[in-house]
Amino acid sequence: MDAVAYPSPVGGRQGEPERTHSNGSFRKNEVFPFLLMGSDTFYADIRYSVNMEVPVYYCIGNHDLVKGKYGEELFESIYGPVYYSFDAGNTHYIVTPMWGGDYRPGYTKEDVYHWLKNDLAQIPEGKPIVVFNHDYWTSGDRHVFSAGKGMDIDLDAHNLKAWVYGHVHINHITRHGNALAICTSTLARGGIDHATSAFRKIGMDSKGNISSELRYAYIDKSIVIASAQNEQAPVTKDGKLQVSVNTYSTVTQTAKVTYAVYMEDKAVTPQRSMTRQTDFNWTDAVKLPAECEGRTVTLKATATFKNGETARAESFFTYTSTPVEVKTGDNWTNLGGNPQHVAVTKDTLNLPIRLAWVKNMGSNVYMTSPIVVDGKVFAATMDENIQGKSSVTAMDATDGSLCWKYSTRSSVKNTIVSAQGLIFAQDIWGYLYAIDAKSGKLAWEKKLDVAVVPGLEDGLAANETTVFAGAGKGLVALDARTGREIWKNSSWSQREGTTCTLSLSPDEDVLIGSVQWGTMYANDARTGKLLWAKSEDGIRFRSSSPSMHDGAMYFLSESSLFVLSEKTGEILAVKKLPFSVEATSSPLVTRGEIIFGTAGEGIVALDRKTLDIKWKYRTGKAMIYTSPYTNGEMAQVESTPVLSGDMVIVGASDGTFYAVNRKNGSLMWRHKTGSPILTTVAVSGKTFFGTDFSGNIYCFKAE
Repeated sequence: MDAVAYPSPVGGRQGEPERTHSNGSFRKNEVFPFLLMGSDTFYADIRYSVNMEVPVYYCIGNHDLVKGKYGEELFESIYGPVYYSFDAGNTHYIVTPMWGGDYRPGYTKEDVYHWLKNDLAQIPEGKPIVVFNHDYWTSGDRHVFSAGKGMDIDLDAHNLKAWVYGHVHINHITRHGNALAICTSTLARGGIDHATSAFRKIGMDSKGNISSELRYAYIDKSIVIASAQNEQAPVTKDGKLQVSVNTYSTVTQTAKVTYAVYMEDKAVTPQRSMTRQTDFNWTDAVKLPAECEGRTVTLKATATFKNGETARAESFFTYTSTPVEVKTGDNWTNLGGNPQHVAVTKDTLNLPIRLAWVKNMGSNVYMTSPIVVDGKVFAATMDENIQGKSSVTAMDATDGSLCWKYSTRSSVKNTIVSAQGLIFAQDIWGYLYAIDAKSGKLAWEKKLDVAVVPGLEDGLAANETTVFAGAGKGLVALDARTGREIWKNSSWSQREGTTCTLSLSPDEDVLIGSVQWGTMYANDARTGKLLWAKSEDGIRFRSSSPSMHDGAMYFLSESSLFVLSEKTGEILAVKKLPFSVEATSSPLVTRGEIIFGTAGEGIVALDRKTLDIKWKYRTGKAMIYTSPYTNGEMAQVESTPVLSGDMVIVGASDGTFYAVNRKNGSLMWRHKTGSPILTTVAVSGKTFFGTDFSGNIYCFKAE
């Protein structure tokens, strides 16, 4: 039996017509007994609805407690009681209320305790139960409802299988004892921690085992041949054509993808079935006849969805059976190439740019940018449905062949780094892994002292000897080789989920950490002592990781570019912009420009001296919204621009890699992938590597 959890709407009317249309279309294509709305419905001022043809259950949220005789009065008049239960299939479902919000509720914890105790007394022993609530009540190993002294209920003792919530606007699953805690972010827009706009289909089998499928909103039968763009396509070492197709539809799953290759309208291959790699990606490889060598051929692909609809794409290119030769150069060990995130390469890349190879890692990639070390490219994946698919992967940089894959306990969602011959990654459950770069074997690991909710989404930083990991009072500096703790932060704590990557000053004296909806912190990188903290002047809402340059740090916050002294936190310059820059992009500082991604305007460059807008390049509409509280025609760029000569390379949420001119923003090159790109490219020699949300890693060779 399946149910669908729609998270809190929050934010206003924009996006609601599309949201309700998607909901109705999904209902027509899928079978499930009921819908759960995480609510905050009144705060959203929603005025659109659709008949879902199944029961819809509502949890009262903090913003549903509004002015009246008591906070829940309006909610009750429309949706009924704020705590209640029902049965569906083999499971007993319990809806519980939010304890507080914008106005005081009329109920108390003691009221809910007595009702819940009586409700559970009626349930046969061993029957699975699932609890719905707008918020989450515990971060411990057990789910215990407590209303005061002598009023405790151990929900685990009643066969609790899952606690489903949404208040913190993140996509996050944790296990507490035998039960799961399942959070889903905002369907209509990006979440607080840049969580993808999505809803979740939750299944339960006859034994009460829970399954999850996160579905991404607003994508209508998308299909792109990711491996064949710009009249060129890669081949394997044995001359086989690499075929990689990204396809997705919000309201239905992809059933199959087929393709064939044509020359002068004549098929030179039969229709071939592709292999599913992830929810977005399908792959195959095929040997073309010798007569195709040096000739223009066309690849035509068809995606067939489970509801019977189809989507088609085609791409033409000049076929060659000779693979592109790839040689790497210097290592690229951190976000932007170094712990300062400068993102300027020593090598100059020139056109033309060719795709040398593309491989899929078997699970989605969030904001984990690739790194390059000693001829290998490393990347990491996430698993929003806890199916055991998250990992750190090493590939041979020359041809993409798998060197090793190390499975992690949970999703790796942000920057991985390298030092001392090791690859470091931290997962959302707070485990730090140190993996031997050559063998893929675990050298050491450490459980970091971080919060259970939200997950650890911060990115790592490392110099030659030290790795900086964790967040809040779990922020640590560790000896890279041994894992020995050098210091641990005791001055500041975590709050909302944060997608910033730690930044290290050029002299390696100052480490910059961050808390979304909170404060920016500077710790002494050698001792851990707090140097300064700053949250005023518009620095509170921030996801951008500072790029560090000669005593000044550059970052984005709300709708402004800031330049601060890394030593004191003094604001050296600020530029208020007429648009949102709530993006994870770190500013690229060049000789004459400051270039960065935005929440809705694509790529923007400011004049470095005057801070006036010098140029804009508007990318396409985001395929999936991630920037907090944004949707609509938003050209989102979460990645950090990388400079090579006068070429700026950046990936965008529209699913395209771009190269634009540093001086005027003119388009030099682009490559469509058909899957959002939230990561920053890694450059080594005349080659650069990028990843997309589908789990693909791309190797591009420039002249």
